[in-house]
Amino acid sequence: MLARLGSSLVLLGVIGLVVFLVTASAGQAVAPALLLGASLAALGLLLRRLGRPRRAPPARFRLVRRLLGRAEEEGEEG
Repeated sequence: MLARLGSSLVLLGVIGLVVFLVTASAGQAVAPALLLGASLAALGLLLRRLGRPRRAPPARFRLVRRLLGRAEEEGEEG
């Protein structure tokens, strides 16, 4: 749910930044459009990162990692 909200905020932020660029190229820059667009995009990216599902650790090379972990522990004790 947070990821969807974040994506929509990023979209609105990009639209705000485009509005700023268009007005700036016309010589009548609207500073609140820049601030609003940048803040919405940053907040959206943050929410997308928080809302992304957690990944399980990869099972690839699990045995090797386990062996290396035990070898490091044994080396510290001896």
